[in-house]
Amino acid sequence: MIIYEGPRDYEFTVIPHAKRLVEALDTLGIKVKEFSIRGKLLTVNGYLVLYLTGELMIERAGIVFKTLPQILSSLIEDMREKIGKDLKPLGMFVYIRPTDIKVTYVEEDDNVGSLIIDCPEEFNEEFKRFGKGILIGFKDKEINIETLVISAYIVRKTLKVRITIVPKREIDEESAENIVRKKFRYLERAIKDYQVSLEKVEIITPKIKPMLGFVLIRKRSIEREADEIVKDEEIKSVLAKIRGLNENHHR
Repeated sequence: MIIYEGPRDYEFTVIPHAKRLVEALDTLGIKVKEFSIRGKLLTVNGYLVLYLTGELMIERAGIVFKTLPQILSSLIEDMREKIGKDLKPLGMFVYIRPTDIKVTYVEEDDNVGSLIIDCPEEFNEEFKRFGKGILIGFKDKEINIETLVISAYIVRKTLKVRITIVPKREIDEESAENIVRKKFRYLERAIKDYQVSLEKVEIITPKIKPMLGFVLIRKRSIEREADEIVKDEEIKSVLAKIRGLNENHHR
């Protein structure tokens, strides 16, 4: 996942070349969990410079682990040259060094809390990426949670998003909310046809946590019961007849 935080006028060149770097690493068996890039405009000797820093979160480095620093150095230099060519017609320069990209290794496991997503089906993939990004951010900051619930609904041309966090113990609520808002920028870029609005970030306190747990368990139970019901042959027959009546009604 690519996350760019900086002047949006330069997304057109930063994001594609960052993706190519990740794809190049992938061909070498290096799995990148997230590549976050921060951009800042500077004026140096009268010239406008896009200064880039960032972090590569690597989940698996494979057999090239020992030579990874040299590989990254070469790829980042190549990225710098290509972005520089794109910016040259604008009278701008880019500045990025291999040492400006922090490399973090993350464990390849799913022990980062469960993720529940309730959103329009057409955005399911984007919300999965968004949710996983939040869970990774929590893990990096040692914010231990049991469940992250992301719900979204459409109101006219706005996609409204609500976040519910169920922690294992008391957490730094401000830090957790900051991570959510930082990762939310991915949704703002990924979803094109709607304005995306973060309506609320709610952190469940220990007092009401047991009740939420009951609700979530009951929700899963209802879903299982519904699956069993719709598999019943008699129910299938009735549903087919209802659909037929509806179709005839609308003709």
